[in-house]
Amino acid sequence: MYSRLPSTYELLEALSASPPTPAADDAASHNRVARALWLGFIAALVAMLLSGGVLAVWRLWLKHPVPPWSLRAFEVLLALSAACYVGAGIARAGTVLGKLRNPLRWQAAEMDRHSAAEDALLRRLARIPPQQLQARQRRVRLQLRLWEGAARTVALLLALAPAAVVVISAWRPLPRQEAMMGVLLWLYGVMVVIGAAFYLYLNVQCSRPLRRLAHVLGEAAEMNAQVRAKVTASD
Repeated sequence: MYSRLPSTYELLEALSASPPTPAADDAASHNRVARALWLGFIAALVAMLLSGGVLAVWRLWLKHPVPPWSLRAFEVLLALSAACYVGAGIARAGTVLGKLRNPLRWQAAEMDRHSAAEDALLRRLARIPPQQLQARQRRVRLQLRLWEGAARTVALLLALAPAAVVVISAWRPLPRQEAMMGVLLWLYGVMVVIGAAFYLYLNVQCSRPLRRLAHVLGEAAEMNAQVRAKVTASD
């Protein structure tokens, strides 16, 4: 039980903790492998997109011949990203199939796991004054709004950047505009996907934990205030 209100990061770590079980340990080992493969896929995909963009500019914009080794490097990155993607899918196949076969069971297990972590955190916050909990809740909600606003802004800028280039080209034509239209369309699709992935990543990794923490802090402040009121009334 806390004797003082800990840092926000410590509270988030307490919320993300789950009771150790053999099944959870086995799932965690599979998740680590799948996560490593997924990170490898993202790294290879980013490198492939960057190299593809450089090759497109080198060939279409600058009109230089493409070196053969650069095409081989692009093919290697493509094959590596595909292999990591397939490997991550295979590593998570059992978990995904289990969720699809019985989604209610998986959802109930997730709710029980979250409830256990939240109940444990509520018990540890029982001695904290309600005013401190409410003040921390307001700061967490402010940080949540900042994260969500930043995610929406970055996703919108990434999605609108190629469209802005097209609009600007209406007033000032680009060199080799006919050849550039295909590249701009391809770039627009890539930017939309990256923006959506960035928004989803921030929502899962930042906004959702902060939203849960704000909810738990509000519940703890309300419960502590009720307990103190009962103690004061009995005295």
